[in-house]
Amino acid sequence: MLRIAKTNYDAKKNIVYGDISYEELNYFTYDNSKEYPIRIESIGITHPNKKYFIERQHSDYFVLEYIKSGKGYIICDDKKYTVEENDVYLIHLGSKHRYGADSHEPYEKIWVNFFGGIFTDIISAYGLSGRVVFKNTSCKELFEELLDLAINYNDNEEVYLNASEIIFKIILKLVENTEKQNISAVAIKTKETLDQLIYRKVTMQDVYDEIHLSKSQISREFKKYYGVTPYQYLLNRRIAIAQNLLTKTKLSIKEISDSLCFVDEYHFSSLFKKRNGVSPTAYRKAHRQ
Repeated sequence: MLRIAKTNYDAKKNIVYGDISYEELNYFTYDNSKEYPIRIESIGITHPNKKYFIERQHSDYFVLEYIKSGKGYIICDDKKYTVEENDVYLIHLGSKHRYGADSHEPYEKIWVNFFGGIFTDIISAYGLSGRVVFKNTSCKELFEELLDLAINYNDNEEVYLNASEIIFKIILKLVENTEKQNISAVAIKTKETLDQLIYRKVTMQDVYDEIHLSKSQISREFKKYYGVTPYQYLLNRRIAIAQNLLTKTKLSIKEISDSLCFVDEYHFSSLFKKRNGVSPTAYRKAHRQ
């Protein structure tokens, strides 16, 4: 299906987009009464167009994209990256971002947007939390397989099962790619420590003491490989988990705030609104509808 639109703003979907008239995509539906490891929102291909861009104040799903040719950029949580042929980028749930084509060599890319609460834990387990761009990957065949699946299958049940398998294979490829880039042992240790402290009330000094290195050294190494400071990473993870709890559980704002170790529910609400543009209550209401 070819979707055509002019530059516009969709307030309900929290999205601004440029010229997407060269974009082909397939939307999917699902049975709310059934459990799927991953629920696919859409799969598609974007053909070269120098006026193309997408911008969201917060991502309601994971975005996984492969650059077939050309160049582009992505700004995620205020850090800018450039992407080119064979690169993959992963936009995490809850992140503020903008991505678009290079004005001189606009890219062609294949992508999938999907939901899945388990996926946050999977990328954390594989050490990909905070990673956005993966350079010079070998994922072309897997993304083309995803696109072929979207075009040729009408059975949503079969699509979800097969697409989930392909996405997991892509994640394993990205893990292999990351290991080849020889990420700093300090950065890895810091991320592992932060992941273990998400549900514990600690200060950043506690983190530095745990790793036995100075604040400046840890921050420098961590930001070099993950694009954000350790504090920003921890906050991003907690906010992303809070979004999931708001939409998937009946926990009160205070209970969510307490479980994620914010100072109090007012502090949590303030940080949440600053990141997402709406209060936790408004976010819950909008996304449950």
